[in-house]
Amino acid sequence: MKKFLFAVVFLIGTTVTFAQDRNTAVCGTKISLTQGKDAGKIIVKLPTEVTAEDVDTYAAYYEKTFTVNFNAQNHEVTFNMITNDENSRRIIIRFLSANQIQNVIVENRVYTITDFYENFLK
Repeated sequence: MKKFLFAVVFLIGTTVTFAQDRNTAVCGTKISLTQGKDAGKIIVKLPTEVTAEDVDTYAAYYEKTFTVNFNAQNHEVTFNMITNDENSRRIIIRFLSANQIQNVIVENRVYTITDFYENFLK
């Protein structure tokens, strides 16, 4: 019975961990985010499950706000802001959400996409 219980707990833990990785993007440092925000060029590393086709599809909705360059080798997306203001940067959150991103890691700390906006893009 102990082995069965352990197996169930292990399976649930593994599933939750995998699901978190799949829905989590990664950014560099707080300094690089601040510099990117000021320059209107924000870089986010997307999970490997997000394809170039996904990026192109969702970026097409926001081309009046920003352009997107996607490096398929390292899965980094660069947002080039057309109008670099709070409201325009808020649209990045819509793009991330459309790609099923729920969390963003900055300096080994996990932020929800809302907290990511409030702390780094606002």
